[in-house]
Amino acid sequence: MALKKEQKKQLTLAGVLFGLAILFLFLFNRAAPEPMEFFYDESEEVLFEAPAGSIPPIRGINDNVVDGVRAIVIAPKGKSRDASARRIAYLEKWSPQLKQQLEAAAKAKEAGYAVPNVIDRSARNFHRFVRTVDSPKWHSMNTDQAARIIAVLRTKDSQGKLPEVCTPNY
Repeated sequence: MALKKEQKKQLTLAGVLFGLAILFLFLFNRAAPEPMEFFYDESEEVLFEAPAGSIPPIRGINDNVVDGVRAIVIAPKGKSRDASARRIAYLEKWSPQLKQQLEAAAKAKEAGYAVPNVIDRSARNFHRFVRTVDSPKWHSMNTDQAARIIAVLRTKDSQGKLPEVCTPNY
C-alpha cells in the first residue's frame, strides 16, 4: 500500500521535528559548569581555581600540603573579566575546628541528616581568619585588623566606584 502525498508530508514533518528535538536536547541539555572560586597556594604564592564549595584551607597545587586558602580577588567595576586588572584583596581560611564542622555538615546534608552546630554561629568569626598577601599574620574576623583588611571591598576607587569581586567563571 503506497503512502498518499499528504501522509508523506506528515511523515517528513514528523521526522524533521524529531530531529530538531534531538538536536535541541543535545545542544541545550548540557550541565552547567561547576562554580569555581579563586584560591591561593601559600607555598607556591600563586592563584588557582577550586570548586566554590571548598572549605579552606585545602590541598594546594604542587603537593599534598593543605596550604590553599580562599583568595578574594577584586577588579575595578566592569573589569572583572580582565585578568590584568585583578588583584588579591585578601586571603581567607577557617580554623581546623570550623572546617571539620562545615565538612561534616555538608556530608550530613548530602545524606539527608542534620548535624548540630559544635561552633555556634555567633562564635564563628573567632574561627575565620584573614590576611593580606604581603603579611604573614592571620587575623580573626572579630578583630579591628580584620575589619581594616576587608574594608577594601567597601573602598571606592578614584572614579567613586566600588570594586567587583571576581570569580573564575565570571
